[in-house]
Amino acid sequence: MSLSELGDELKRRAGALQALRQQHASRLHRVEELRERAKELDEAVMILQALQVEWREGFQRAVGAVVSKGVAGVFDDTEIVVEMGVSGELPNARFRVRNADGLETDILDADGGGLVNVVCFLLRVLLLLSARPPLRRLLILDETLSNLSEDRLPAVVALLRRIVDEGGFQILLVTHREQLADAGDVVYRFAKVGDRTTIELVRRTNPAEGM
Repeated sequence: MSLSELGDELKRRAGALQALRQQHASRLHRVEELRERAKELDEAVMILQALQVEWREGFQRAVGAVVSKGVAGVFDDTEIVVEMGVSGELPNARFRVRNADGLETDILDADGGGLVNVVCFLLRVLLLLSARPPLRRLLILDETLSNLSEDRLPAVVALLRRIVDEGGFQILLVTHREQLADAGDVVYRFAKVGDRTTIELVRRTNPAEGM
């Protein structure tokens, strides 16, 4: 190899080495960028986790307060405690009942199921109120309040009327409990006669509006 060729080869190798150094520097810079992004993402995740905890705590307090307010009109000295969390990457919620003495029991063990009926009904109301975009405030209840004892029915009637009158809801209620019909603006009675079903208009309080 002549000196000229050797010089060209050295220049080529020097150029290749310089290119490798530039690639190495570029990759180091890229690695540093990725590290910074990973750090930012970790910080963002930490912030979101903190916000999630704060939001969940605030949301569960708000749900508990609203439901407790509705329940209090039917079940005296009763407060609903809500605990929200995540199980298997899915959100879940636990409801407990706290009495005037501060004693807590699982909601499923409370008041023979009637309390569960009322709480579930109020949660459906909250769901419609919080929906975005807003949904039509229409509830269809088919024997939803069937486990309530007779002495609770007048208070439930008052609760239904309040939700309709103050909340702008329409409620279509199917029930065998005639006392609950006292909440209705329009009441129909269905009866099975042989192989036919008869429909009787019992009351129409306000022809322009229906419950």
